[in-house]
Amino acid sequence: MVLTDEPALHTSAAAGVADPWVRRLVSRLDRSAVVEPGRVCLKVTVPTRYVDPTRMLIFSTVPPTIGRAMTGLAVLSDAPVRCDEDQLRFDRYVEPILSLLTSPTSTTPFTVGVLGEWGSGKSSVLTMVDQRLGEESPDAFVRVHFNPWVYRNEPNLLVPLLHAFQETLLADRKKRFAQTVTRVASVAGTLTADALLTTLTAGFLTMDKYDQAVERYVAQRSQVESQLRNLRNLLRDEVAGIRRQGAQVVFFIDDIDRCEPDQIVDLLESVKLFLDVPGVFVLMAISKELVDRGVAIKYQGFGLDPDGMMDIGDEYLEKMIQLPLYLLPLDARSVRQLVEAHAHPDLLARHGDLLQAVLRPNPRKIKRVLNFLTVTTAIVAGTPGLDELHDDLVVRLAVLRVQVPRLFSAVLTDPRVLLVLECLYRDRLEFTEDGFRSRYGDDSGALLYRAVAPHYRRHPELKEIFDASTFAEEHDRIHDYLTLFGGRAA
Repeated sequence: MVLTDEPALHTSAAAGVADPWVRRLVSRLDRSAVVEPGRVCLKVTVPTRYVDPTRMLIFSTVPPTIGRAMTGLAVLSDAPVRCDEDQLRFDRYVEPILSLLTSPTSTTPFTVGVLGEWGSGKSSVLTMVDQRLGEESPDAFVRVHFNPWVYRNEPNLLVPLLHAFQETLLADRKKRFAQTVTRVASVAGTLTADALLTTLTAGFLTMDKYDQAVERYVAQRSQVESQLRNLRNLLRDEVAGIRRQGAQVVFFIDDIDRCEPDQIVDLLESVKLFLDVPGVFVLMAISKELVDRGVAIKYQGFGLDPDGMMDIGDEYLEKMIQLPLYLLPLDARSVRQLVEAHAHPDLLARHGDLLQAVLRPNPRKIKRVLNFLTVTTAIVAGTPGLDELHDDLVVRLAVLRVQVPRLFSAVLTDPRVLLVLECLYRDRLEFTEDGFRSRYGDDSGALLYRAVAPHYRRHPELKEIFDASTFAEEHDRIHDYLTLFGGRAA
């Protein structure tokens, strides 16, 4: 029995409970249900086709296939979670940040960097801090939200950042900052002068005009730098005026990870240049790996080795961020908790242990896998000829598709890669090019070795995916499985 969006009726029911799967399903449908040995009583909305003529619910004691169980599709949003949705203990990060922001002894300017890999929950931490400040201290903070990715095509990200500041001041419910709004708008407008530097030498291509170009550049550069200093001082004065009215400014800067690496470095420098003034807190969600990559791009002409680049990346963070707050990876219990909260009951009952073993401890990837399985298994159930596919292999392929996309591309190119990985992780194949050539022939062996070598033993979940898989037994239907994931039919 499953929930769907179809027209339904409300009914009270009593039915025998002869299977733990039914008990789990009932408990998920209605926590107030009365469950006793041999009986279950609950009130629930169900499709009419699951009700007999006497309107008593009929429970099957045999779990349906995954595809048939997921007739009511429900997918998971990738939006940041709020405080009442926190299932991964993000409050352990939120509380210290709130204490820092609200403490009368905290000094500003101060920048907090919430660091973690893509999809680890950085945006959720920022969202929850923002929510708590809005609920508990609505007038004590001017909360400015800036998404640089939206403005990634702007030549200077500082201009839309200041516009976001201006719009937040305009929205103040007590209308306290009318004069400051005008002055901030002036700052944002004047900043466009810096764009002149990119066109100063346009047309000066001949050697006899080179000196003239240099002199013009130096003079204009000096003028712009002087303007920038004046603008920064003006911004500092305006923030001081906000403080005198009993408020401090908090900038929430999110989705930096979506920007190009060099843009990330430019944004960090702009924040340091203009927002490093008393009365300003900055909270930014950022990836250390992308900072390092941006530094490498910016300084690629300096001939530094990788260690030197990493040192510069560390120095950047030290200069830009006073408090680096690293999000801890999810532990196995948290992964299981997230799967239990969001997976369909049948998927959880049949493959909960497998999912816990193969899913990476990343909330976004977990949601992507569950969404992928929700839709894919429904497609399997509705496609004649595919409903006999082994659903555990579909689960393994879905995880592989989301978590190791480069390897999955190799699988789509040559499905034998799946069989090779099974042999490798069961110690039935020597992991050397000679071993591959001996097993599959010179040409095929070399191709398969090159496809597998970048991934073998480099992704921990692969052992769990292939150690107990049965792709070899299904080799005649491998193409049917792969058509679900963009592969070509045999």
